[in-house]
Amino acid sequence: MPTTNTARVWFTPARETDRFLPEGPRVLPGTDDLIWVNIQTAPDATTGSLHVARRDGSHPRTIPLPGRPGFVFPTNKPGVVFVGCEKTLGTVELATGLWHPLATIPDDNPRTIINDGEIAPGGKAVVFGTKDTQFDHEAALAHLYLYTVDDNKIAVLADGMTCSNGKAFPDGDTLCDIDTPRHVVTQYELDVADRSVTDRGIALDLRHIHASPDGMCDVGDGTVIIAFYNGHADATDGRAARFRLDTGAVADEWLTPGSPRVTCPLLFDDGGTVKLLLTTAHEGMPADQRAKCPNAGCLFIADTGLTAAPPVAVVRL
Repeated sequence: MPTTNTARVWFTPARETDRFLPEGPRVLPGTDDLIWVNIQTAPDATTGSLHVARRDGSHPRTIPLPGRPGFVFPTNKPGVVFVGCEKTLGTVELATGLWHPLATIPDDNPRTIINDGEIAPGGKAVVFGTKDTQFDHEAALAHLYLYTVDDNKIAVLADGMTCSNGKAFPDGDTLCDIDTPRHVVTQYELDVADRSVTDRGIALDLRHIHASPDGMCDVGDGTVIIAFYNGHADATDGRAARFRLDTGAVADEWLTPGSPRVTCPLLFDDGGTVKLLLTTAHEGMPADQRAKCPNAGCLFIADTGLTAAPPVAVVRL
């Protein structure tokens, strides 16, 4: 039987707009800071923000961005982070908030924007996806992309998706990717040099789970943690779970009281103890449900019982 744990609120955004759609928490190496993005601030908003706070939740900062960000990654340059925003990849200087665009995806459809991503082993490439903002599964407008640092190029790896979401590299060039509406984790073999992937089939079939799989992180032991976004009107609590990739069995789960829409997980070492950080969203909840979900849009933290967190990956610019 899986172990069930209850997470506690780690950070409560001061403004309701900052609770709308937080995602993608990361450790900022060489500092005591954690970073994440808020994809947008309202249902019709066309911009979002980058957030920074100390590991104890103090000294929060908000950095406005020129569009809706899908992810933020630390880099090997102190004070510089790598961000996917709207249809463009670029860097942000944390001290000044300056945005430096680098490359743009080959897709001019107004419904698609950059969504979740992950740093490939070695730090010289990034795999990321897009999402159809109308979530039209039949249209399948979204793609999976590869960005390579040294030549600053973007290549299409796969298409026919609706919302390419959480990603993990559990073993070398093995890439796991969530297409949220399909409720499956697909496994690919990534060839960075050839700018291609080979589809190895379904790694985890999650179609029996009521909530939608969103963000994902690798644990480093043949398991992954997946955040589940429960958008149903009667939901009040959220969930993230650790799955064994070889059997699909649930090893552990974490609950987020008063916040059903869990978006992304992060494992990190907190002074020798491995913690799990979970972002959640309210994303325009109906007023009656929002009243029953006081923690919607908060960030949660939980104990894990794990002995080690994966190494902190950085984009090597």
